[in-house]
Amino acid sequence: MSFLPIHLSDGRVLNMKIRKSKRAGRFWLKADISGIYMVAPADNYGINQATRFLEDKKAWILKAVQYYEKVRAECGIDNLRSNAISFLGKIYNLQVVKDTRFSITISTSLCKITVHVTDLRDYKNEIKQWYHTETRRIVTERLEFIIRMNPGLPAYNKVFIKDHTARWASCSEKRNLNFSLLLAMLPIQVIDYVIIHELAHLVQLNHSKRFWDIVKKMDPEFQTHRKLLHKYSMLIKYTRIS
Repeated sequence: MSFLPIHLSDGRVLNMKIRKSKRAGRFWLKADISGIYMVAPADNYGINQATRFLEDKKAWILKAVQYYEKVRAECGIDNLRSNAISFLGKIYNLQVVKDTRFSITISTSLCKITVHVTDLRDYKNEIKQWYHTETRRIVTERLEFIIRMNPGLPAYNKVFIKDHTARWASCSEKRNLNFSLLLAMLPIQVIDYVIIHELAHLVQLNHSKRFWDIVKKMDPEFQTHRKLLHKYSMLIKYTRIS
């Protein structure tokens, strides 16, 4: 990976990461919560051409940088190490230590989650299993509460907690509710929105106006929670255990 400096209009100098790709037919930019970089064709890459491309995109780059700086600040990850994870909407530094048995300690005051594992090479799988357990516990509790507060909803069949990274949840034609094991990363109000979204699919298996009316009835602030879900979806890319 190489870098090219670019002078932005707010006075800062950004060292743009450049990644070569054999599949890229042209230059393009990628920005998310973890940073911004440029993809360049591996077989047709000239410094002058790349520099001109970045100069033409300076306004877009500045806007993207400022936007994700705001998201990072709102999520509270500016001063954290890159090795961080989220639990119930709060970001924690991650510490992994070798121990005689598995356990996890959460310190809100130190903003740190300590994972005790017997095998340091397998700590990511241990953390995933912990998320699986916590997500099942939380979904079970919140599902029961939401259904109790909204009588008359059609019955669901089964609840599954899956190792999904592409989606937070889904509702099958068999009326099974599927949730990502990473759901426990989100704030409770956003978890509730995800559950409500899938319960509404028991009535309307699409995203029609009727569907959103059902969601709104159960969650009058669903639009706010939907935006929060989008923000935290970007955050998970930064903190995901893969």
